[in-house]
Amino acid sequence: MSRKANVQPTKPLSDVSFKVKNPIPKKKKNLRKNKDAPQAGPGGPGTDEEYRAGAGAPTAGKPIEKDDICMEILMEGFVQSYVDFFYLTHRPDPVPDPTREGVEREINVPLNEMFFIRDNLQSAERARRQGETRIVYESYNKLAQYFQEVNDCRTGIYFYEKCLEIARLTSDKHGEMGANHCLGLAHQSINDSKSAIMYHEKHLEIAQSLDDPGELNRANKELIKVYRRCAEEYETLNDYREAVSFHHKCLEASRATDDRISEGLAGYRIGRAYVLLNEPDRSIQHLNEYLSICKDPSVNDLEGQGAACSALAAAYQSLGSMDSAVQHLEQFLDIATKTDNLIAQGEACCNLGVIYNRRGEFAKAMQLFEKNFEIARSTVSSGQGDRKLVDVARVNLGMARGNAQMSAFVNVINFDIQNLLRWKNRRVKFEASLRK
Repeated sequence: MSRKANVQPTKPLSDVSFKVKNPIPKKKKNLRKNKDAPQAGPGGPGTDEEYRAGAGAPTAGKPIEKDDICMEILMEGFVQSYVDFFYLTHRPDPVPDPTREGVEREINVPLNEMFFIRDNLQSAERARRQGETRIVYESYNKLAQYFQEVNDCRTGIYFYEKCLEIARLTSDKHGEMGANHCLGLAHQSINDSKSAIMYHEKHLEIAQSLDDPGELNRANKELIKVYRRCAEEYETLNDYREAVSFHHKCLEASRATDDRISEGLAGYRIGRAYVLLNEPDRSIQHLNEYLSICKDPSVNDLEGQGAACSALAAAYQSLGSMDSAVQHLEQFLDIATKTDNLIAQGEACCNLGVIYNRRGEFAKAMQLFEKNFEIARSTVSSGQGDRKLVDVARVNLGMARGNAQMSAFVNVINFDIQNLLRWKNRRVKFEASLRK
């Protein structure tokens, strides 16, 4: 009696859950009976782009279904390719229909793309058997790129991880750098900043060990982006201490790539964070460096200069250095006027008015608050702000006018009862009384 061997499929894709009725299709067809049908992928004519566009799909005979392709792969002896292909074409759609929330549907893979997936899976499995790891790496890399393009990032990450595994097993440092770089980008695309940082830092570490300037620059450029994003995430949580640590890393990466604009921006955000942490003394140096970079002829960023002056004014106010604060606010107002930035002009006038009001220079304060009020009205009428901006400006102006009249009012009460009565009965102005 003949003994039948039970074939056990190897482990499928590990990071995706699937719901299937029967992984072995009932139909048995050999798709390659038509010898004239064009073949693509490794060993076939045409590029991957032509193949995915339809060049590799048979056109004659009965329409082909994915179960037919599954059976063909299995009959040709590619067991791992069969398992992976089956789950890749029978899983839930990773990009569900937004109009049908809560309704799970099976993924619909176009026929030409199924052939592309099939050929690259088979190519990888064949090359693995023959020890041709470079072909295995390239096949998985093509699949990873394909899934990234169709917005299936999780599956793309799975295949990039396969590339990384192969590169490590074969001590292929350049392949390992490429895989780490792609994994970092993939995790950035799904807003997983911490994982992206891990892969880009590993890329940087290998590039440093090889002393490869091109790869060092490429790794640092991506680290600038992810460090900044991670810092911004902590800022939204009001965790400025942690945000500062990532801004410092961003600053180091910017200097490594000689990116002056990113370096200045990181310094500005460090300085601003220190002001919010009530450590203004630590912010001055970073903000002055940002101002210097913005003034550099190669950068010449007027708006950046204005932002630096505004932040420096806030820092000096916190330190009690009002003269320095006024100096930087006046620069801020001048730059905002040159750039026609109404909101910045209003902010500068308001802050200057507050300082002069505290100093008791009410005439200057009133003049600045009047300008702030007019700017607020223009801002709201142009659709750049809401009514609250005008209300706040009106209150500040009213208080400034009241403070400006206070000395005259007190003088009349104490020394000029006749003027007080005329003002009360007929609202006759009594400012002249103060000058007598």
